[in-house]
Amino acid sequence: MTYETAPPSTAAHHMALLRRALAEKGISTVGSDVMTTAGGHCTLSLAPGLIVRSVPHVFRWFGDGGMVRHPSSDPEGAAGLLVELFDRNPSLRRQREYLEALAEPAGASPV
Repeated sequence: MTYETAPPSTAAHHMALLRRALAEKGISTVGSDVMTTAGGHCTLSLAPGLIVRSVPHVFRWFGDGGMVRHPSSDPEGAAGLLVELFDRNPSLRRQREYLEALAEPAGASPV
């Protein structure tokens, strides 16, 4: 089972929807950004220190000094909040862009 084919209402399914919503807003992720914990929760590492967890019914992450909880039934809204976080923190966006560049195939690099 992959994250894209996970049954509805599971943490993996909600994470797949969040990844798709982020991609539509210009933040790409790769499969290695996602991990499943022993408890069945999914985590998405977007940048150093920015990890989104999908737990029953909620996405959680730390941003702007506190924990953010957003319903997992609204992945587009969560993606919008994450994009706003990137917009408020340019260094966070640069770190994500660096990770995206590392994930590109070796042949695609201009160097």
